[in-house]
Amino acid sequence: MAFQVDAESDVGQFLSAKNRERQYHFLNSSFAVAQFGAGLEIDHDFLCSLNHYATQYISPQPGRYRRHYNVKVGPHEPSEWFHVHDEMDEFLDILHREWAKMDELEAAAYALWAVNHVHPFCDGNGRTSRALCYFVLCRKLGTWLRGETSIMEMIRTDGRDQYCDILQRMHEARSKEKLVTDLSEMTAYLNDLVLQQIQTATTPPAASSPSTSD
Repeated sequence: MAFQVDAESDVGQFLSAKNRERQYHFLNSSFAVAQFGAGLEIDHDFLCSLNHYATQYISPQPGRYRRHYNVKVGPHEPSEWFHVHDEMDEFLDILHREWAKMDELEAAAYALWAVNHVHPFCDGNGRTSRALCYFVLCRKLGTWLRGETSIMEMIRTDGRDQYCDILQRMHEARSKEKLVTDLSEMTAYLNDLVLQQIQTATTPPAASSPSTSD
């Protein structure tokens, strides 16, 4: 069994903050690797790594799809644990198949919603989906977004209630046949956050590429 502490305790709060830092640096490094054409793919292993960095020591199954563990998130009830891998396969297939057709905000919004909808992990699904959303957005833009406060942090703090409300409406609008839904409201929300993040930048964009500044 993985070592685990109460996420709400003082040490749990300390570990959560450290985990967010580690996940951000892993995300930034992964973006640089992908930009240099090293073949990094968005796949099950990448998603599990994002979750592991976010939940180490505070989740019962860090970096692993939930096993023998079902969840309920407010009014949303994700599928039982034994459907998770197949649903994540479907998500990854749609993301890759539609990658060239979707613009940066659509791809980011889809990644953000789908991981939340499947809720593949015991803990840290929001942190994992927001990190993936950010990675997809930057990959589609071809640059690491400038700004002192990332959209991941904005969603986690000030924008959380609006974000959760939009996600629930997206859950309710899901197609019964496929893992697809209406992305329009989330794309508008993300667009506003991207503009806010850029406004927090204190330095001009670097001349070299790819940028790895925050």
